Amino acid sequence: MLEIKSMKARRDTWRSPEVNLTLRRGEIAAIIGLSGSGKTSILLSLIGLLPYDGVAEYGGVEIKLIDKTYLRSKIAYVPDEPESYLLNRRVFDEVAFGPENLGWHPRKIIESTIKALEIVGLLNLYDSEVSALSGGQKQRLVIADALSISPEIILLDNPFSNIDWEAKKTISKTLEQLCGEGISIILTGYSLEELHLKPDKTLFIGEFGEPYSNGDGNVSHHPSERTRKLLEVRDVSFSYDKIRNILRGVSFSANAGEIISIIGRNGVGKTTLLKILAGIYRPDKGIISINGVRPNSRLSTYVSQNPSAFLTETTPREELSMHRKIDMINFLEEIGLSYLLDRPIYTLSLGEKRVISILSGLSRGTLLLCLDEPTSGLDYKLRHVVGEMLRKATESGMMVITATHDISFAEAYSDKILLLEDGVIYDDWRRILDG
Repeated sequence: MLEIKSMKARRDTWRSPEVNLTLRRGEIAAIIGLSGSGKTSILLSLIGLLPYDGVAEYGGVEIKLIDKTYLRSKIAYVPDEPESYLLNRRVFDEVAFGPENLGWHPRKIIESTIKALEIVGLLNLYDSEVSALSGGQKQRLVIADALSISPEIILLDNPFSNIDWEAKKTISKTLEQLCGEGISIILTGYSLEELHLKPDKTLFIGEFGEPYSNGDGNVSHHPSERTRKLLEVRDVSFSYDKIRNILRGVSFSANAGEIISIIGRNGVGKTTLLKILAGIYRPDKGIISINGVRPNSRLSTYVSQNPSAFLTETTPREELSMHRKIDMINFLEEIGLSYLLDRPIYTLSLGEKRVISILSGLSRGTLLLCLDEPTSGLDYKLRHVVGEMLRKATESGMMVITATHDISFAEAYSDKILLLEDGVIYDDWRRILDG
């Protein structure tokens, strides 16, 4: 079905590592490597969006010679930055867009769209605004986009990064069922453990990081200002439509110099809560104070889970020079990533963009930094970098609050983990998840 021999994806003078793969009907192949190693570029070459050296054949025909419209009806690509690929206002219209472009009969379009939404668990949201979905729900939506055209091969770029633990199990099982029906899959990741399903074939690219290790599991506490309460959240409620509360009485407090992680399923309101803490949204009810003052952009910074939406300049150097309360350019050099400084941001991998967006948030020097999915798109090496970066930032009294599905990261680097469930915050998160 797909034959790859000595293939290297090309971006100007850059070449990806060489890959060799024979993918047969119903097989799963995994490409494992660090952020920036070339995994995404290889997938983009397979759908004709990037040139390549070597041989890449689909059905015995060189991919570069196949009509692009036909090729993309047979090989579907699911990106690691879903928001960059979503085009329609409503969920149903978004998933129906692919088969409509292929000229399918209206009845077949409807049937295919319903089936795809059902597979990813979004059928109940068919009439929802795409903009109102959580990051994880958007990631499931682009998987539905791919499934709706009934492809023979699906390319999944880091597909589980923003999805909660329940959805990971469901989608993994679904992908295995699709393979049983004859669909072939290539997916990328940073380790086999994170794929949540067993591939038939695995390609390893470059070096590899190690899982988190944090001694006895306790975060090292800094002596700075940890006894001074910086954030107070009391009985906060919020709804988008004034009918159903996303948050319904959230209460917690945190001290200066702490790292707090908020976990929870997709769509429970983690991003909404961070935006309220950053002063982007105002709660319908309740009180929030940062150092005794209502949240605003001078006190709190929100860093989106979509780094491309947060970064506004052309290069990392220009981005990090905008706010120089903290010298992040020097820090980037200290952690060995100075080679990124003058590269166009759009050419960076998702993980590299993620690091730059977090550094840009830190450079503003606000008392509270709100990070939405800070490890999404990061390999173990970069997750360690981000974790140590946040610890260093809190030494000066800054407080960091993250919304994350990466429980291992939360356990390694947080002072406190809170679970958001049914609009309420719980601190006995482990008992609730285990129960």
